[in-house]
Amino acid sequence: MRVAILSDIHANMEALAAVLADARAHSAEHYLCLGDTIGFNGDPAACVEQAMRLFDAGVRGNHEQALLHRGLFGVPLYTAMMDRTAAMLSAEHLAYIRPLPLRVVWQGITLVHASPVQEEEWKRIGTIPAAREAFAAFEGQLCFFGHTHRATVFKEENESIGIIPAVYGDNNTCTVEIEDGCRYLINPGSVGQPRDYNWKAAYAVLDTDACTLSLRRVEYDVDVAAAKICHTGLPDSFAEALKKGVTPTGD
Repeated sequence: MRVAILSDIHANMEALAAVLADARAHSAEHYLCLGDTIGFNGDPAACVEQAMRLFDAGVRGNHEQALLHRGLFGVPLYTAMMDRTAAMLSAEHLAYIRPLPLRVVWQGITLVHASPVQEEEWKRIGTIPAAREAFAAFEGQLCFFGHTHRATVFKEENESIGIIPAVYGDNNTCTVEIEDGCRYLINPGSVGQPRDYNWKAAYAVLDTDACTLSLRRVEYDVDVAAAKICHTGLPDSFAEALKKGVTPTGD
């Protein structure tokens, strides 16, 4: 079984379309979403439409939470972005977003947006101590998470935790073996707003038969996507950050 795992699409339809084409080319049979389908970019309705049709399971991200509870960010610029996002979504789209859970276990695989530790606090997993806390908060071998917009793989073996670097080869792929007796926390990176100095859309394909994980990068028309950011009310600096693959927010 081949499963495509997508996170942090952030209303970037150009990136999403390219990732889905790549996933189909690599024989993906199922699709999972780790949240933040909306926010930052200019095509929330189109991306939510794809999510409604495509994903076998998905969770709520902090941007979906902010859409439903406007005060979450506490930043006027982001509140205005969510106001504009809401204006672009239909009642059907909102009906899809409202019941999204904070955690899902799909065929033994745990899905969260930020961390399995107190999911609604939106903690970031970027260090060994944070990973250790997260490993203790889920059962099973695999937990996929997003939120940091950076592809990361933590491996737990005999109570020791290490980081497997996401090093992409000439084929824009980083392959990781999923070993028996080990547990993994996996961030596939961001489809719609990567923050690792690489503008290419990021996602992952899990092959449960071969016991491999492929972290993949996909080219798309980033200039078209960047031009649409004006629809969100965000400044031009967000468009420039998208083209460079850097954070527009400093986190």
